[in-house]
Amino acid sequence: MGRILITTDNHGNLKAVKQVLERCKFNPNEDLLINLGDVVDRGAESAELVQFYIDLSEECLYKPLFIRGNHDVFCHNWLRGGILKMEWLMQGGKATIESYINTGYINEESHLNFFNEMFDFYIDTKNRGYVHAGFTSPKGLGNERFPKNYYWDRSLWSFANTEHNTFDVEARMEIFNAHEEVFIGHTPTLILNQTVPTKRCNIWNLDTGAGYGEGKLSIMDANTKEIWQSDIIEKLYPNTNESS
Repeated sequence: MGRILITTDNHGNLKAVKQVLERCKFNPNEDLLINLGDVVDRGAESAELVQFYIDLSEECLYKPLFIRGNHDVFCHNWLRGGILKMEWLMQGGKATIESYINTGYINEESHLNFFNEMFDFYIDTKNRGYVHAGFTSPKGLGNERFPKNYYWDRSLWSFANTEHNTFDVEARMEIFNAHEEVFIGHTPTLILNQTVPTKRCNIWNLDTGAGYGEGKLSIMDANTKEIWQSDIIEKLYPNTNESS
């Protein structure tokens, strides 16, 4: 296998996804793509992006891994006939519904299967963890009482920011010792005035604000930490409100 390439919080921005895959020279015959969740919502092309990933998965020697994000859960529940929640509509779900109606993908079983097959987390052979939001158990991934923590809870990232300046690799606290590294999304680095993937303690946050007009989409090599980014989202989609 070649590289492990990580992206997250695509939020329906198909143009940005295509850009970063082109810029990192993604090789479907060698590379493994790991998406940390929130494929949909806010952006204009959520249904189209899901279809793109379905097609891409057919081309790849190593099938991409899609981690479940909170926005993916909203969309999944809706696609399988669940109650339409106002909370979702207020967080970008309206754009996703419009995308599905306009494309006709709303009736495609393959789209429902796409969300059915998402993972709550992934741990690779180097004990590196991949999850959308984080975890609360000091024992690490796979030990949460409530699975929704994996795609909702921000405490790991908050804790990492608090402890970062005094972080000791040799004597790190138990929650940071559970995995060699952890890759997350969910909380935009824009909050820290950072426009690139940001490391705190041994936690990497790759959400660089693609769900918002002023942000970009990022993809990173898990081994080398080389980063490729899209253009600013509002330049790719000048006629839509990406932060809706």
